[in-house]
Amino acid sequence: MRTIKKQTYISDQSALEGFINEATGSSWIAVDTEFERVRTFYPKLCLIQIAIPRHSVCIDPLVDLDLNPLCRLFEDSGTLKIFHSARQDLEVLQHSLSVTLSSIFDTQIAAALTGYGDQIGYGHLVKEICDVQLSKAFTRTPWGRRPLTDDEILYAIDDVEYLDDLYTHLLEMLEKTSRTTWLTEECSALVSRDLSGNDPGAIEKVAKACRKFDRITQSVAHALARWREERARRKDRPREWILATSVIVSLAQIRPKTLSALDRIQDLEAGTIKHQGEQILKAIRDGENAAPSFKPFSLSPQQDSETKALGNRLWKCLGELCEAASVPTSLVARRDDIRALAGGCLDLRLMSGWRKEFAGELLSKMAFGTN
Repeated sequence: MRTIKKQTYISDQSALEGFINEATGSSWIAVDTEFERVRTFYPKLCLIQIAIPRHSVCIDPLVDLDLNPLCRLFEDSGTLKIFHSARQDLEVLQHSLSVTLSSIFDTQIAAALTGYGDQIGYGHLVKEICDVQLSKAFTRTPWGRRPLTDDEILYAIDDVEYLDDLYTHLLEMLEKTSRTTWLTEECSALVSRDLSGNDPGAIEKVAKACRKFDRITQSVAHALARWREERARRKDRPREWILATSVIVSLAQIRPKTLSALDRIQDLEAGTIKHQGEQILKAIRDGENAAPSFKPFSLSPQQDSETKALGNRLWKCLGELCEAASVPTSLVARRDDIRALAGGCLDLRLMSGWRKEFAGELLSKMAFGTN
């Protein structure tokens, strides 16, 4: 029979410090956050939910609280932090509180390693393991609004209420299948990744949109994407609000030289031209000047029929291994990784850590007859 936790909404310093004193020394804390990221580049922290064995709280970071005691709790390496799908929570906590957490257990990853499928949602996992149907009534709540209703606060607290039960069940399954080290490796990689909001994928998205164009066009698009990234960070505004990707592609192709020429670019707003036009023109010039040394983004080279056939055999083998082990194929390797392996590349995530032990060694032997 599970313990019913006391539930508290914390919006004053004494209540916060009382809870921190209660939580200090606990072997684990369950953590979730609510944030908004509609009009900003960086996530805006709106709520912090924490559960310990007999108490669940919802902390309001938008009131005048000194959160340093909470930061010390988060940074205590002796306390396990239990999350479900931790990546965005870690990012918002690092940005808002300047904390880097260690010693985490991500129940979504643990579930993927124990047969519950890839990226299962918290509600579905609670239903599967705890046989509790959580409400979906407030999934679209604007969490930055105040005051929040009692029902909204209880809904938010539910996001940590069952994490300890999930942790206990999933840890037992990981131990039975000798996969605890797999989870440790995945969670260590999660906390060591760049959580600053720096997303190379945003610039790569622009590069892919221009991959069929010549070197100069790609170089200019890259320069514009870098300018957009820097401005979005500085102004704390979404990238597409600064300059739409479609506009970057048009600018890179046409490469206007004057402010009046910018007027002819479709969907480039007059306000953007007025306030950032000169900077855009400079980015275009920078891209043109860098073109001779720019390495263009190209389409993947076509593989010969023998290499393609090998890739198909490797992919089929990986699928069979994953099915037998109840592990999602996507967690082990992407199809592009298998194509790269068939083409002779060994610098892959598949060829390190638990993935190498689970599948990488076998697949490399199939491909090359070696380790």
